[in-house]
Amino acid sequence: MDFPDGIDAQPDVLARSAASVRQALGDLAAPAPGELVVVTGVGANEHISRSAAAAWRAAGLRAVAVPASELMDPGGGDVDSLADVYVALSESGRSAETVAAMQRTSVRSVGVTNVADAPLAGVVDRLLLLDSGPDSPVYTTGYTATLQAVGLLGERAAQVLADSRSVVEEVRDAFDRARVVDVVGTGTAAASAGEGALVLREAARAHTAAHETYNYLHGPMEPLDPETACLLVGDGREVRLARDVSVLGCPTLLVTSRADVDPEGLLHVVRIPETASPLAAAALQILPVQVLAWALAEGRGLAVDGFRYHQDDTKLATS
Repeated sequence: MDFPDGIDAQPDVLARSAASVRQALGDLAAPAPGELVVVTGVGANEHISRSAAAAWRAAGLRAVAVPASELMDPGGGDVDSLADVYVALSESGRSAETVAAMQRTSVRSVGVTNVADAPLAGVVDRLLLLDSGPDSPVYTTGYTATLQAVGLLGERAAQVLADSRSVVEEVRDAFDRARVVDVVGTGTAAASAGEGALVLREAARAHTAAHETYNYLHGPMEPLDPETACLLVGDGREVRLARDVSVLGCPTLLVTSRADVDPEGLLHVVRIPETASPLAAAALQILPVQVLAWALAEGRGLAVDGFRYHQDDTKLATS
């Protein structure tokens, strides 16, 4: 699947995946009261794990995110004593670090994947299958389907994509000229900031940096100038920050569900629907960034058909 096709496929993919995940959850035991859940993954799934843990804590669960790259290291200590339940995220089921991490634990584990017979299936106790179908070389459908699976929600993606395209058309040239793109968010929007910076690098080969909102205020924003584009994701401090950086002369795109923010000058706004779950919001927040990534890539003549710098130790061979 090509990158733009992956973007467009998401409304249908999310609907199909939601039905599959909800059915599978009926047979999956919930954590016992007080049990600690560790969510893990690598790459885009590491970003998802941080937001998932934050949302689950807000819902009353004991949950933390730990990168699979840390859990796989034998020098990192006893992983069995760290968690009561592991949730391992890998859309392909072949991420070497995630599989290695799960091989080191004997506590209860659940794998969230799109491939039933992938290596991850052999090292976890239960699988939660996404049924999201084929994905593009740079994560689109797999990312949002995984987010939906951990949040059990995904809605109105088609309208968000339509709104995103009209706004991206307005900001594309300014973001294309930018020397660097700062992507900023906090809380469950941290996944959108991290994955947003990643997808812009992978698809459009843009120079990007991901920042946590409040940390950004304490120094990282000092280099801002008109050659820096800012992509802010969220409904809180991000709104004021977006207004401030646009006044500084930075091309600015704000992704928010706030209805009281209007575009002005260099500030452009993609408004997403309010959702019942912050993880559902995260699934919608990434859509404008994917649209922007494809618009930049297309303008630069990039096919977005795979990585230039292939690393032969990041994925396991299929059986």
